[in-house]
Amino acid sequence: MELYEVTVQQGQDIKNVLRTFIQAQGWTAVIIIGAIGSVQSIEFNTPRDDSIPMNLANHGYAHAAEVVSFVGEVMTWEHTDKFLQQAYKDSNDALFIHIHASVATADGSVIGGGLVSGKAFRALRIFMTPEH
Repeated sequence: MELYEVTVQQGQDIKNVLRTFIQAQGWTAVIIIGAIGSVQSIEFNTPRDDSIPMNLANHGYAHAAEVVSFVGEVMTWEHTDKFLQQAYKDSNDALFIHIHASVATADGSVIGGGLVSGKAFRALRIFMTPEH
């Protein structure tokens, strides 16, 4: 297994940096093993109910927070599960970035879910391996 790292610098968009890095490598499928760092202006989604396709609700945290967990997968849309395609409508992008994360907030609370958007606060190091 080959391990790669990309660092999202302060203020950079997490998904944009990840997408640019993966596309520059020519990869079409990647496993996100983890990440360490801090984020801000983070938004997650979680299921509202038990329906399939999923009915998602967004929630977020505007301030600095520490990443507690960060795992996922990145793939082309044609390799994405049909239920995920129905729940996520942003298929205009060449890659589907599917990350589940949680962060610790200033009061020690932990929030998380599917990563919708966010920026690095100080920096965020993301570790991944391409699928062959």
